Amino acid sequence: MEGNTGKQEKIEEFRYYEMPMGRYDLALLGDKWITHYQTNEQHFHNFFEIAYCHYGEGFVYMGEESPSYQKGSITLIPANFPHGIQSAPGRVCFWEFLYVDIMGFAKNCGDEDACAKGKLLQNLINIPLLIEAGEYPRLSGLVLAILEENREKRFRNREAVNGYLYVLLQEMIRMDENMFRSQGSNMLHVEKIRPALVYVELHYSKEIKIKELARACSVSEPYFRRLFTECMNMAPLEYINMVRVQKACDFLKKEDLSMNALAWKVGFSSVSTLERNFKKIVGASPKQWKLKGAEGEFVSYRTRALRGW
Repeated sequence: MEGNTGKQEKIEEFRYYEMPMGRYDLALLGDKWITHYQTNEQHFHNFFEIAYCHYGEGFVYMGEESPSYQKGSITLIPANFPHGIQSAPGRVCFWEFLYVDIMGFAKNCGDEDACAKGKLLQNLINIPLLIEAGEYPRLSGLVLAILEENREKRFRNREAVNGYLYVLLQEMIRMDENMFRSQGSNMLHVEKIRPALVYVELHYSKEIKIKELARACSVSEPYFRRLFTECMNMAPLEYINMVRVQKACDFLKKEDLSMNALAWKVGFSSVSTLERNFKKIVGASPKQWKLKGAEGEFVSYRTRALRGW
């Protein structure tokens, strides 16, 4: 049995969804979502999430923020943004969830200004928010209408939902920009590079080019390099190497690998590259680190891929 180093492993689950054919929305409805929510593990999705609280109270964990929720609260969570719901002690809560391919819808809704609106939405949907129904009653009403259309599935349901989605996007664009500025410029910048962080987590064992990370964030490579360094206090390549060394530590604890095999599993091109970066970041060679019993190890972050809930 491995010794307990006293460092708790943090796990973020990736729950991915597939949109029904010809649709841009997927709703999770009904009694299944009446429960006591516990945030033992945060998770993230491949689509933008809109969630509505029918009743209950507690906290929503969104990055460094943990605002309280109550009946009528609505959360707007970007794709690939770790988050979680925590019910108040002893409270049962009822949430329903709507997943939307916003950019896909904006590009295919037949609006002449779709591209312009898409650019506006790109900023808006990259920031997690919790709002109250009383703050934006029209938006709240539209969310409830889409949930009900999905629940009832009446004639021309898809067309009705698309109509509501179109108006919903206009309401989101109208939302006061000051609301987003209040989240803080640093958080906004971090959200711009989050797709790159997710990409590295998923592809660390392969060759990663900086232009691929910039493309994932929909920005130019020079701008991405500046923005990433500003947010992370390290260059993109330094971050990639840090993640690979973290993964190497995980493998060293669990498996008896040759240095060649270890370098290959974590994406380093050679043993010398592995050992150079490992010593630079950890302060010892991989073999020395393992012999010392993994003292001063990193906190480990793992991502598990699950299909939906």
